[in-house]
Amino acid sequence: MYPCSLGTWVRAQGDTYQVVADVSQFEPPDIVVTTSNCHVAIQAEKVAEDGTVCDTFTHKCQLPEDTDPLSVSCTLTETGTLVITVRRRASAGPGQPPQLLYRSEAML
Repeated sequence: MYPCSLGTWVRAQGDTYQVVADVSQFEPPDIVVTTSNCHVAIQAEKVAEDGTVCDTFTHKCQLPEDTDPLSVSCTLTETGTLVITVRRRASAGPGQPPQLLYRSEAML
């Protein structure tokens, strides 16, 4: 497990990588996870009843190049821990085309 910033870790488990973040101070609809070009971004924003932003969380992390961008999934535990899982892909052999770039977004 490798700490990235306060409350956020990246760990390798078998054929997957996981980004783990403590977002317990936010409600699920306040959290947005995006992936683009081997990067994961977590953004959360808590808005008060009067419309002012009272708390924010932003974290960006570069994933290893051997990840499959279409395999990204997210879960939010009951304790407020966000777990982003991405599978490792087999290496491209010689003469194979380079991996295409993808962007995806998931709202919890």
